[in-house]
Amino acid sequence: MKKLVVIRGGGELATGIAHRLYNTGYKVLLLERKFPSAIRRNIVFSEAIYDGEASVERTTCYRADDLKHAERLLKEGKITIMVDPEAKCLSKLQPNVLVDAIYAKRNMGTSRDMAPLTIGIGPGFVAGKDVTCVIETSRGHNLGRIINDGIAMPEKETVEARALMKASHSINSPCDGYLEAGHPTAYVIRKNEMIGKLHAEGGHVLEIRTPIGGVLRGMLHDDCPVRTGLKIAEIDPSTKPANCMSISAKTRCVSGSVLEVIIAWENKQPKKSRLPWKN
Repeated sequence: MKKLVVIRGGGELATGIAHRLYNTGYKVLLLERKFPSAIRRNIVFSEAIYDGEASVERTTCYRADDLKHAERLLKEGKITIMVDPEAKCLSKLQPNVLVDAIYAKRNMGTSRDMAPLTIGIGPGFVAGKDVTCVIETSRGHNLGRIINDGIAMPEKETVEARALMKASHSINSPCDGYLEAGHPTAYVIRKNEMIGKLHAEGGHVLEIRTPIGGVLRGMLHDDCPVRTGLKIAEIDPSTKPANCMSISAKTRCVSGSVLEVIIAWENKQPKKSRLPWKN
């Protein structure tokens, strides 16, 4: 399939990359887990895993039930997402480009032999070894830098990241269970307001309350299974509600670098050459 880009992950960065690539003429397939855990649900394509489709800034992604269904949707010109966390579909699709945007801060199994061009997003990859190149995701002067040799900066070491963490407040799950979400993203909340419930083993139900007032920047999907310590919600005391409904500046920067890498790589390929598996 010509101009196919496969993206591992369906969260905020993966969605921004898919959005930019699709709107510049690429076919895009995202691979996700059965229960995605993206917080900012209004701006992620992974919501399509739960709801069948998800729209971000007037671009819609559709869930495929299997690979055959995914191929049909892609041929129809639709951004497609399917459950395939181990990227088993690569052996059949054999795309030219694979982007790992899971953003787990560690490599979740991506290797250079998965595609002719492999791009790692953020920390956890070694450019030139695990992947062809890495895109810097740490805020600051190097955000969006294309790294062809080495690694991205661990985000916890940057001043900008620490300042951002202090400006927002994360709520982590106190135990294993599943979430009952009470409010949508961008909802304006008061301090100590209940925003959801956590259903734990033994029938115990814990109320999730906010430590501060502000805007509900993100919250896990209703009925999402959670583990102890997992971030389930984020409160921002400064963000305007409208800012929770669009792709962030960081994501736009990173996605632009991904597009640059792909176009530069394509321009270096012999026009009439055939890839090894097509000979």
